[in-house]
Amino acid sequence: MLRIGPYSAWIAVDGAARCLETHCAEARYGGSTASASGWIPSEAGKKFSIYWHNAKRDIALEAVVSIDGVECNRHVMLAASDDFRDRPDTVRVSYTRTSEATRRDFIFSVIQLTDDDEWLPLVDYTKFGVITLELWRLQVNRVVRQQLQHDSYAPVVLESQVLHEQTKRGGTHHVRFGNEYRASRPTVDMVDAQKLDRTPYVSFSFRYKPYDILLAQGVIPPRVVRPQAIPITSLLSDNVDVKMNPRMKLESRH
Repeated sequence: MLRIGPYSAWIAVDGAARCLETHCAEARYGGSTASASGWIPSEAGKKFSIYWHNAKRDIALEAVVSIDGVECNRHVMLAASDDFRDRPDTVRVSYTRTSEATRRDFIFSVIQLTDDDEWLPLVDYTKFGVITLELWRLQVNRVVRQQLQHDSYAPVVLESQVLHEQTKRGGTHHVRFGNEYRASRPTVDMVDAQKLDRTPYVSFSFRYKPYDILLAQGVIPPRVVRPQAIPITSLLSDNVDVKMNPRMKLESRH
């Protein structure tokens, strides 16, 4: 989990309630903006969700989710005024919309390599490996409660990628969209607003790689295997008298 003031964000896989552990987390503050970043382990074939929480809700915020350099979702969390006090303070994003009634989930995927010099990637591979959440402060003019009307879709989609072996991306992951499926049109708050700032108020960046690579690079500390505790009675014969030092105590380690 990453945290800045009242704002926090995390990644969970396959709908799990528990978030992935974030490693080497750091935060930066400058002027009217703040950012936090860290590393998470990715697993090929796993669907994942981006969560964020606002413990304060003192101002309306637009959230923009980008994955591998591609914008995948944007939505608004309204301030907790009298009219919107019942709105949730935690948002989950696990898909991109391809129409008002269809979606595609986010999935970690292995990057395939080729030695074909004519091969050109579909997207900018230098931006692979990063999930970004930006929060922008808004001045709200009007809010209308109605069925979703979504008429703007990203021209670039995240599909399975094949890269030239010279990119040295072998064994690493990227994110692709899953198969398209239908979903009912939700009723949402359609917000007319303007951004108050030229840069994000808060941003979170989750860099991801396979667990084994992060372990080899020292980003994830090695697991400590603790020896199983052996009962003290099994080490003693029946005719041995043992006196324990009162300053010592036995600890069971698992």
